Amino acid sequence: MTRVIAFGEALIDMLARPGDDGQRTFLEQAGGAPANVAVGVAKLGGQACFMGQVGKDMFGDMLVRTMADYGVDTHALHQTAAGMTALAFVSLDADGERSFAFYRDGSADLLYRIEHVPDGLFDTPAIFHCCSNTLTDPEIADTTLALMQQARDAGCLVSFDVNYRHNLWPKTATPADTIADAMALAHVVKLSREELEALYGDEQTTVTRLLDDGAQLVLVTDGGNPLNVYWPGGATDIAPVPADMTDSTAAGDAFVAGLLHRLAEQGITRETLTGWIANKAQLEKDLQFACRCGAVAVSRYGAFDALPTAGDL
Repeated sequence: MTRVIAFGEALIDMLARPGDDGQRTFLEQAGGAPANVAVGVAKLGGQACFMGQVGKDMFGDMLVRTMADYGVDTHALHQTAAGMTALAFVSLDADGERSFAFYRDGSADLLYRIEHVPDGLFDTPAIFHCCSNTLTDPEIADTTLALMQQARDAGCLVSFDVNYRHNLWPKTATPADTIADAMALAHVVKLSREELEALYGDEQTTVTRLLDDGAQLVLVTDGGNPLNVYWPGGATDIAPVPADMTDSTAAGDAFVAGLLHRLAEQGITRETLTGWIANKAQLEKDLQFACRCGAVAVSRYGAFDALPTAGDL
C-alpha cells in the first residue's frame, strides 16, 4: 500500500452551537483541510503522514495527539513557539452549510519552510496532497510550490484540492493566478463548482487549460449534484449517493481522502494513473467510494470526528 503524505494547515475548528440561554457556545474540533485528508486516509485503514506545523500551545498539543491517536504518522509535524496554532470559527446555517471566520495571522502553519522537511521523506514514492490555504502568503506559497515540485521530482503522484477560502487572502492578492501555478504541478486536481466559478468562471475553459498543463484527472464537485470527471480525451459524470446534511465542514476532505485511499490501496502511481482512468468501471467504483465518504461526513458534526471508517461505509 502506498503512503499518502498531506501537507498544509492543521487547526482548530471552533464549531458554534446554540445555547439554551440564547448565547452561543463553541465546541473545539480538530481540523484543517490537509489534516482532515490524512486522518481520513488513516481512518479508512491506509498509511497517512501529515507534514506541517502547529504552535507549542494547548491546541497544537491536541492536534499532534489526536492525529497520532487516529494512526497518522506525525514525524513531519513540527511544533514551534514562533506562532500560535490557527483557529477557525465555524457557523452552520439551517441546511448545514458552513461559513468560516479565521484567526490565522502569523500562525504556526504559515511559518513552515523547506528546511523543516525531514530527511528521506520522499525516498519512497508516495501520493503527495496539498490545498490552497498554504498559498495565501508569499513565503508559504513558495514553500508549497517547492514541495509540490520536490514531490514530482521524487516520482510522487501529486494531488491538489483548491479548497478556496477568500477571506484568507490579502485584498491585494491574485489567488486565481497563484492557485493556477499550483494546479499546474498536480496530476489530480479537485475543485468545487463554487470555487471554479468564483476564481475562473467558465468550467470547460478551465478544465481544458488544466489538462493542457498536464493534469491527468480533474474533478469538479457540486454538493449533491453530479460529480464532473475529466481526463485527456474523455469525461463522465458520477451521481453521488443521497446524504442527510448536518455539517458540510469536512465533506470535500472526506471525498479526497476516500479517493486517495483507493488509489494508494491499489498502488496507483503517476505512471499507472492513466491506465486506472482508462478502466472506466474501476474509475467509477472508486469515485463512488469517495462520494460515499463525503456523504457520511456531512451527516455528522465536526471534521476529524465526521470522517468515516471502512465500517461506516
